[in-house]
Amino acid sequence: MQDNGKTTPPKTDDAQRTQGRPSPAAVDGRDRTATQVAPAPSAAPADGTPDAAVTPLARTARAWARSAWDAMRHHRAATAAVLLAVALCVAAAVAISLGLLGGPDDARVERDAVAHAPAPDWSAGAFDVAEDLAATGAKVRGRSSVAGKLVVRADVTFQSGRVRATAPASLTYERDADGTWRLDVCRLDGAASFAATRGVSRARIRAGVGALLAKADASSGSGKKSLATLYQDADVTIKKSTFDRKRQQQDVRIHLVRRRGYQALECDVDAHFSFAAASGSWELRKASASKGARRASLSPVVGTWTGTFQSQETSGARCFGAQGQTLSITIDALSNGSRRMTGTLGCVAHYHAAPEQDADASDGDEAISGVTFEGKRLDPADDPTHSTYAFELTTPEDARGTISVVVGFGAADDADRAIARVTCSHTSKESFLLIPYDATAMYTDTFTLQRQ
Repeated sequence: MQDNGKTTPPKTDDAQRTQGRPSPAAVDGRDRTATQVAPAPSAAPADGTPDAAVTPLARTARAWARSAWDAMRHHRAATAAVLLAVALCVAAAVAISLGLLGGPDDARVERDAVAHAPAPDWSAGAFDVAEDLAATGAKVRGRSSVAGKLVVRADVTFQSGRVRATAPASLTYERDADGTWRLDVCRLDGAASFAATRGVSRARIRAGVGALLAKADASSGSGKKSLATLYQDADVTIKKSTFDRKRQQQDVRIHLVRRRGYQALECDVDAHFSFAAASGSWELRKASASKGARRASLSPVVGTWTGTFQSQETSGARCFGAQGQTLSITIDALSNGSRRMTGTLGCVAHYHAAPEQDADASDGDEAISGVTFEGKRLDPADDPTHSTYAFELTTPEDARGTISVVVGFGAADDADRAIARVTCSHTSKESFLLIPYDATAMYTDTFTLQRQ
């Protein structure tokens, strides 16, 4: 056929023959269309960022990830083995770096901490008992490797009789030539925290009375003479002491009495303490004194006194019926200011006329008891006992006679002296030349007093 530049359409027979030929793929038994990769659309990032906005580095990372994933899909067994080996190597490296392989166990570290950890710095304050702190326990809280050595961190507990402390410590271990772990250094590496296991001791409360009174003075703002001065060398009674372990607080009430002869200053002081965890000491937070703390009283005279007969004064012959008998005076209460008192009396009353001559006893001597009295303070000029403090006691009227008592406490030359003068008067009918008249006999017995 001659090519004249025109395309001649195939004939019908040729077309049929062409359609009947097998394709090259069919000849070698493969479907070549399956190996043709269609262009994949650009995957957008998970956050929706357009592909154009993804940096070249990000695209490279994605390509590596896809390649790794394809490799894992086609070589799963090999990949798993490699990953397992890598994981074991990492775990071994971490274990070695943490000193866990062959390192001392927690039990040994805790024993080493108790045996070698130095006690934290602690000094007893004014209300603390000075006692040594001793390590009693430890708890491991971490490990690390530093310059080829194993460093273990632990919390160490220290204890004394009244205080517990917890302090962080570090223990450094190193291997000996034979591979044995040896403790190199044990030291505290932080501040300790303290807690009280018991309250302020009674001995420290007594020793710190001056501080309590100074705090009470500061809280009252009084410009008068200080309580610490007024109650110097006072007798101290601890009436209440309550320790709250949960709140680390202590409430105390003390009773103070300072006596000078028969005069006394008396008050209660309430104090509140709190325990400082940082310093490990009890701190006095506040204190207050009861009303009347600066007002002196004669409270030491309250109580029961017994008397021993000394002498008798009378206008006539004497009757010693009170000799060998016990005088009893019970002072129950004093008024504010100690100007009045009340109580009961027991004595021998002379309800008889004067004897013709001195007698050991007379008809009409009568022992009485439980007689109530009221007493009032005497001015020095009216005091027959010449005492520092004197009271005249009066009893209820009696048809047989009257009884009055003067008690005196203290004297210029004897601050501890205590005496009583019991005066009995009895009126009887007498006659002179058949003329009747009233004759009054008066007896004053003097006793020394002792507190029962």
